[in-house]
Amino acid sequence: MPRSDESLSAARDTGLRASLLSAAEVELAEHGPEGLRLRAVARRAGVSHAAPGYVFGGMRGMLTALATKGFGALAERLAEAGDPAPLTALGEAYVRFAAQEPTLFSLMFRTSLLETRDPDLIAAQRRAFAPIAAHGETREHAVMFWALAHGAAILEREGQLTRAVPGEGDDDPAEEIVRLFAQTLRE
Repeated sequence: MPRSDESLSAARDTGLRASLLSAAEVELAEHGPEGLRLRAVARRAGVSHAAPGYVFGGMRGMLTALATKGFGALAERLAEAGDPAPLTALGEAYVRFAAQEPTLFSLMFRTSLLETRDPDLIAAQRRAFAPIAAHGETREHAVMFWALAHGAAILEREGQLTRAVPGEGDDDPAEEIVRLFAQTLRE
């Protein structure tokens, strides 16, 4: 059965969106959110300079789509920790994601650059935090652990953690902090 013009257009738009997001990820990693340019993304994707505006509605929309993709990737990393994963494994996966995707991780929490009411962004955020929230005896408990893991990730990224953190000599200090805190919560 032949595809309708509408479904062909939707397929093209989906492919264009994916190409632009891939190009935007590379540009973000190279230049950060402040250095990201719609024309550079279009050039890298090999499309018209108007394409990012058409697909995302502008820079804010593109950054929101990138952050949404980032929260989706974080959700996948946390899911890889197991189901149900121990709290320690979730915290370590969170810290590792932040270390491996520093620019994307930073963008994900730069609310001033994002459409914070975007339903796709909100859904991706909820999927990412669901495994952590599942461990909380209360909402506050889950938020405390998330805040600790997030803070450890940021301190690690900024070079503020040292090997002086108690633990095994080769352990990542941020991961060690997460392990110690998870142990404390269980006591």
